[in-house]
Amino acid sequence: MKKLIDAHTHIFPDAIAQRAADNIGGYYGIPMEGNGTADMLKSHSPKDMDCRYIISAAAMKAKNVVTGNDFLLSAAGTDNAFIPFGSFHPDMGEKEALSEIERIAAAGIKGIKIHSDFQHLYIDEERLMPMYRKCAELGLPVLFHVGDPTTDYSTPKRMYNLCTALPDLKVIAAHLGGYSMWADAEKYLIGTDVYMDCSESVPWLSAEKTYDIIKRHGVDKVMFGSDFPVFCTDTYFPLIDALPFTDEEKEMLYHGTAEKLLGV
Repeated sequence: MKKLIDAHTHIFPDAIAQRAADNIGGYYGIPMEGNGTADMLKSHSPKDMDCRYIISAAAMKAKNVVTGNDFLLSAAGTDNAFIPFGSFHPDMGEKEALSEIERIAAAGIKGIKIHSDFQHLYIDEERLMPMYRKCAELGLPVLFHVGDPTTDYSTPKRMYNLCTALPDLKVIAAHLGGYSMWADAEKYLIGTDVYMDCSESVPWLSAEKTYDIIKRHGVDKVMFGSDFPVFCTDTYFPLIDALPFTDEEKEMLYHGTAEKLLGV
């Protein structure tokens, strides 16, 4: 059975999952395929594939960080298909944020998720640097939402600034380096050492352009991602699988890059 790691998914407690998914769709003005629950995520794996999922939910407020992290750790603790990426918020205060990163790393968190447009943070702002340094020290990759048509929080240029300032930090720039800002992603990030996922590329980019960007960046630095609940894994997978990569390149995209980065 072929392996697949969906490197960009979001799940929420059942009681709030549909509302959270609706809020995401409302912000971007796009329909959601999924309802944000763990059960729906797993029930929509591509046929005849052994699937695992990087799960995350960036806390929009400091008061939600610990409970959100505990939810993700609990989900992963009961199902080894889930690979948890935790969260922090600088409004916790530096000491508390650093302590939380250490706590969740010891508990099994494999990385951190930052969605600065929702968290109202500039990804390269100075107050985040101590937390990023702690992630680098602990070997935790940080998955960033990059790119937004209405804000300046998460531009590819800011991502470049951060990577230049902290070259030891393992960075995953989601959406091929810049949702809705792919020209800037090509200018600042394509061809660098930054890891990426290919969520939210097709269908906003053409299939040809998606293939071109991934090839130029390198399949050994790109991971498959659906961005559930925006898409379900089994819906987004055929869009990427149709691209003319070799079998060896697809193995890297579908699980090899993620396994190398995370040691899973």
